[in-house]
Amino acid sequence: MPDDDPTGRERGWRHPNALAGRPGAFWIGPLAMANLVLLAVAWFLPIMTLTKFWFWSDRVSLWETAAGLLQQGEILLFAIVAGFSMLFPAVKLLVAGWVWARVDAASPGGSRAVRLMEALGRWSMIDVFVVALIVVAVKVSLVTDVGVHSGVYVFAAAAALSIALMAWVGRALKRAAGGT
Repeated sequence: MPDDDPTGRERGWRHPNALAGRPGAFWIGPLAMANLVLLAVAWFLPIMTLTKFWFWSDRVSLWETAAGLLQQGEILLFAIVAGFSMLFPAVKLLVAGWVWARVDAASPGGSRAVRLMEALGRWSMIDVFVVALIVVAVKVSLVTDVGVHSGVYVFAAAAALSIALMAWVGRALKRAAGGT
């Protein structure tokens, strides 16, 4: 049974006037969910190998870095790393999926969603910046050699795709609202 209802009432998993039902915007939702999976994979892939004194080495993931900071009582650093590298990017993608499926694109709610997407987009690369700071902070140590691994590249790809998706959602919402 189709989701469309001539009375304009919501039916099923999406709003009848949401981006999910509009041509040219269908793939936003599936790509946002795929990006969320890519992001979660990046959290557990090794981002670097730390080698100390040429005989001890350890591969570190973003997840392990955050957990280690928490275990060491570094609450502020844990909040920064986990918040900006894990929580914020995931929430951003979930919001994009929600806007895609549930927001009436032609309503005042659609205009508010555009402003929300633009506000989230302003913070888009902070997650990659935090990971880069972790690598740089460790690299400055004189006794540690750092080798970068696939997790950094997967994480950067997830961040770049997220930026593209946020821009796509914003443009699609503006088009649906009759904007430029």
